[in-house]
Amino acid sequence: MARNVPKKARTTTPSTSEPAGSHKPVSNRITGAQTGNVKGIWEIGADGVNPCYIESVPAEILDIVIALVITNSTPTRSRRGLKIDRTVHPGFMSPPVDKIARHRLRSVCRTWAKIIDATLREIHFDGDRAPGPMLESNEDSETEEEIRPSALIDENGDEIISDEVRRTRVDLERIPAGVPINLTLIKPRYDADPGGVKDSGRPGAGLMRPGVLDMVNSAPKSDIASLTIIDDCDIAWVQRLLDDEGEPTDHRWQDENMTQANAIIKSFHDVYEKMCARQLQPPKLCRTRWQIRRQVALAKKEDEKAWKKLHTLRLMFSGRDSYDTTFAQLSPLKFPALRCVELHLHRYEPLHLWVLPYSQITHLTLGSDTSSFILLSILKLTRLSLESLSVRLLSDRQDWGHSGKYERTESCIDFPKLGVLRLYRKTTEENVEQFLNALKCPNLQTFDITTETYGNGSLTPAARFIKRSGCTLRELYIDTEDHCSPSDSMALETIMRDHSGALEAFHLHGGLFLFDWLDGFTAPRLTEVDFLCFGINEWNIDQLPERNPAPEAKDFALRLFRWIQDWAASKSLLDTQDFKSRHSQLAVRFCAAPDCYPGHYQYYDTNRHSLLAAVSPPRAIESIQNELLGAGMKVEVEWWVHKWDVPAYNAKRLSNEEKTDTSQ
Repeated sequence: MARNVPKKARTTTPSTSEPAGSHKPVSNRITGAQTGNVKGIWEIGADGVNPCYIESVPAEILDIVIALVITNSTPTRSRRGLKIDRTVHPGFMSPPVDKIARHRLRSVCRTWAKIIDATLREIHFDGDRAPGPMLESNEDSETEEEIRPSALIDENGDEIISDEVRRTRVDLERIPAGVPINLTLIKPRYDADPGGVKDSGRPGAGLMRPGVLDMVNSAPKSDIASLTIIDDCDIAWVQRLLDDEGEPTDHRWQDENMTQANAIIKSFHDVYEKMCARQLQPPKLCRTRWQIRRQVALAKKEDEKAWKKLHTLRLMFSGRDSYDTTFAQLSPLKFPALRCVELHLHRYEPLHLWVLPYSQITHLTLGSDTSSFILLSILKLTRLSLESLSVRLLSDRQDWGHSGKYERTESCIDFPKLGVLRLYRKTTEENVEQFLNALKCPNLQTFDITTETYGNGSLTPAARFIKRSGCTLRELYIDTEDHCSPSDSMALETIMRDHSGALEAFHLHGGLFLFDWLDGFTAPRLTEVDFLCFGINEWNIDQLPERNPAPEAKDFALRLFRWIQDWAASKSLLDTQDFKSRHSQLAVRFCAAPDCYPGHYQYYDTNRHSLLAAVSPPRAIESIQNELLGAGMKVEVEWWVHKWDVPAYNAKRLSNEEKTDTSQ
């Protein structure tokens, strides 16, 4: 038989009956007929074969999934190199949207892109990625600097717009009409001469990046649900964006004494009452058709200016002083849904120029250099509606000239719905005391106080305020740089004794506190404990221990963990029905750092050449940590010392460990 003879082609269909012992591999590839059947039900994905099942997912679940994948997570707990400030929105400092992840999800198929555009409402613009034209010197002109017109226009006569502006505008245009939008603008203006003096009055100090205004105006105002803006140039354009009918003030405002402060508040109330009175004016009666058509046209024009869905407004301004003295009036007619306002002004930017619909706001954050008298006068308008309040006391000077105190004669301001109060202090103790002594919050559940400068004396007025309010705290956050003073230790002990029965979360960051309050601290509902103690005495690392050494972080940690052991074995807790769930949910974190003065800043230093290094905790603490972990608790321990003390610390820890093993 000859080789390589081609076989005859098969013309008959092979039999489908196979012997019992023969098995052919089954192909996983989808045939054309199967694909055609699937097309009638599901849209085919980007690979052209597999169907896209995303349409079967409910919109609520899809919204959560996309937000988890695309939205950048924000830290909620303080870690090394990170200081959590709960009075500032994280979107000011970091982009809230991962644009790369969003692009990848949109490229799966048309259905994914369509649903993402209709579901994901986070639009983020980063001004650092959109450079603007710089100033250049002109030798022929008398002025030293001028803006080059050719820098704004290319050869074809079109305006030069960066890719970041184009991409953000495309993202805005992709969202269907009527879908709420969360818009974030990071540095929409820029400085054309960054090397010049920080003065908003000079040329080029605050120029809008090319194309940004058109980008913002491409989305209807009625579709924007939240607006976040951080700008380091000036605030005039934001005032015009929100209020196109700004009302100028009579003169330059100061608040050096009570007479001027009263005049400021009187003018503020006049503008506020005039703004609210427009809402109560009845419509004019129209008798002729011309009057009716004119009224309808005016109503339509005013309706286009309204921010119907805007419920959250976050603004932060920094960098230079502003000379604009115009009231920004956000009336209830144009902002009917506004409930949450976060306003951070420059140090010398007057707060009273922002006339907001305070009577309808439920969540308010205010940060400025305003005196306590003006701040409290504005907060009175939010008394009945406010549920969450964050105040940043940034003034470094004494209020009211040389007196330093505002003598309050009226009764305390009662906030019946306020449940969260966060206080950030970068000012004197008198200002904190003035503010807290004027408040009364009977339903307060969360109290958060952060001090960055001279933290001593902050807890004493806080304890009086909490006791006067008669509230029951469930969450307590204390963050201070300094060691606790004896008066503050007594105040902390009072708070712990009065609120231990309902306390669920307790964070204490600062120097070495006295821990006598642990004796009466029962806390049956406790689920979260976070301690950061700047109390490691590095003088004792390479020296012999003293006979009566001063308490340090090690003693505090041992006392805390022994209390947790007793808490776990408490009979009062064992009698509760949900003991097991509470026991398993308890999360404990203890972090120790050097107690020297710059230790606080070194711990939060994000530079690569940090002076601190992580080491293993002392043997006694590590042993009790293992016992708690074995009991089912979540316990984290961090120990930080200076890098030059690491060898001595490890050697001393090893010697102590050997002594312990020998004794056992």
